[in-house]
Amino acid sequence: MSLLVLENIVKEYRNQYVLNGVSLRVERGERVALVGPNGAGKTTLLKIAMGLEQYDTGSVVTARNIKVGYLSQDLNEVESSELKTETALHYEKVYRMERKLRDLERQMKEQSENSDSAAYQNLMDKYAKLLTRYEVIDGYTIETKIMKILLGLGLRRETLSIPLNRLSGGERMRVSVARILLEEPDLLLLDEPTNHLDIQATEWFEGFLKKFNGGIIFVSHDRYFLDRVATRVAELEKGSICVRSGNYSNYIEHKNQLSHYVLNEQKRLRWTVRNARETVQGLKSRGRIRASKSREKAIEKLNHEMRTNLEAAKKREHLSRAGGPAIRFKKIRHVSKDIARADNLTKSFGDVTLFSGAGFHLSGGERVGIIGPNGCGKSTLVNMLLGNDRDYQGFLRLGEWVKYSYMGQEVLFENDNMAMLQLITSKRDMPEREARDYLARFQFYGDEADKTIRVLSGGERVRLYLACVMLEDADCLILDEPTNHLDMQARDAVEAALREFRGTMIAVTHDRYFLTHCVDKILEIENGKINTYEGNYEFFRQVKYGADGENGKEDGLWTGKSPGGNSKSKRDNVTGRGYGKRENLKNDLKKERQKKINLEESRQEIEAQIISLEGRIKEIEGLFDTSTPLEKYREYDELLKQVNRLYSEWK
Repeated sequence: MSLLVLENIVKEYRNQYVLNGVSLRVERGERVALVGPNGAGKTTLLKIAMGLEQYDTGSVVTARNIKVGYLSQDLNEVESSELKTETALHYEKVYRMERKLRDLERQMKEQSENSDSAAYQNLMDKYAKLLTRYEVIDGYTIETKIMKILLGLGLRRETLSIPLNRLSGGERMRVSVARILLEEPDLLLLDEPTNHLDIQATEWFEGFLKKFNGGIIFVSHDRYFLDRVATRVAELEKGSICVRSGNYSNYIEHKNQLSHYVLNEQKRLRWTVRNARETVQGLKSRGRIRASKSREKAIEKLNHEMRTNLEAAKKREHLSRAGGPAIRFKKIRHVSKDIARADNLTKSFGDVTLFSGAGFHLSGGERVGIIGPNGCGKSTLVNMLLGNDRDYQGFLRLGEWVKYSYMGQEVLFENDNMAMLQLITSKRDMPEREARDYLARFQFYGDEADKTIRVLSGGERVRLYLACVMLEDADCLILDEPTNHLDMQARDAVEAALREFRGTMIAVTHDRYFLTHCVDKILEIENGKINTYEGNYEFFRQVKYGADGENGKEDGLWTGKSPGGNSKSKRDNVTGRGYGKRENLKNDLKKERQKKINLEESRQEIEAQIISLEGRIKEIEGLFDTSTPLEKYREYDELLKQVNRLYSEWK
């Protein structure tokens, strides 16, 4: 029996359908990923499933006698106000039982002194039942159990005894995840569960979810996480849902295959219509007017039916490609050898040492990813590079000649009451029409350009900030979590632009997909040192953890240790024995990645040409009548040949 059944769910908001006849089932052992652009209704659907939000029509059915665990991406929803002064190790359910047991023990003692055997026996029965329940939920070992989960999720030992109201947002999110897992639910509903988790904690969580025996439905923009966890993908778009088995990459590959099929069908339709119209023209030239009119009607009917079927297929399978923002950076004319360097760098906050004798060197044109657990000093290192923090020992320098643009985790503007159009024209003098066209490249269309910055969502703020960054014509980009708040399409567009950018990029990020596809050098902060890996994230995993790329774990706990041992041996793995073999692996990875990038860029250019030519073909088809000159048919034929040639190249 299905753990959760959503049947024909309809939800209308402000006269627009957020969900329109959405149906979805979650079986035991399934991990269903909900994906789609921002605002598609993913969080709404989860809340409807939990009974936290009403729906207009449809039905929601959960299996009887199952436990459901729900994690909201809003920390204010997942925290109980009465627990804000408790510590991470506090588990209210067990503490209530313990208080009740102590109370029963006190009452039993009083009754024994009063020699009331009946009352004493009644208390004994209650005590025995409660004690059994306490043992069933492992009350005696619950603190060890929750500590194990919290440490596995990357919470530092020293934070376990700190009141929740003094923990960071990421730390509180981990506590919320741990408490849900302690309940051992049959069904998990997770909304952006990897938000605020660093790479180590995310990989621990992935391993847990893959072993989870119940059902899971989760929302995530983390494509690496989606590939490693999902067994089915359900995409929401414009109120409808499309479901396919497999992980996210399988889903995208399937969509690409369907897109290819639709393009071929469009080509076949054009050939069919063209040949039929040539026949009609021949009939007209021989004076067979009635036959030609009959054939024309048949052509129009065929054309309409096939176009309608293709459009329906595109809508049903979510094949319409709206695309992300059309971001293009300027060409970099000169790249300096030295961009940034650190030697014997030491940095402390009170008794906490972030860096001790650390060092690195960055050259122009490199694409660098800075990684490490939360609190290790990634953002601090960036602030030190930017000159915002000079309280350190040792040598650290970002070249004075480097023209850089910076985007932090919190995207801030000087004046949130300014309109987007006003902001762009303040950055560069340009006519209003040109400024509106420029904003349209970042998916701000028409009157949206007049919206004030303060009303923008997180993803919209990131897109607007990138629009400003492009106008600065920097040769070095310093980015702190650049893909945060972006949906899939926007992430793909930003990454495509950054791959095209020929300057230097320094990015702090937990996005492993970004680290795999946009980075060619990893700086790992670990135990106060900065380890350098000359390759992308996949190369880093293979070098650090071995051929299978799996990290060191003991009993489900993150150990932070590689099979090779300590930090020094890991550096030896990169720069010492076996380096030639790993260098070849790095080069192979780079070549393969560049090959994929070049192929994708070529396909995108060809698609753009096909779309343009097809638009012209459609215009000409609309002009065909009895007075159409022969030259127009020749132009039409030439355009078809060009499109067919492009289709063959597109394959």
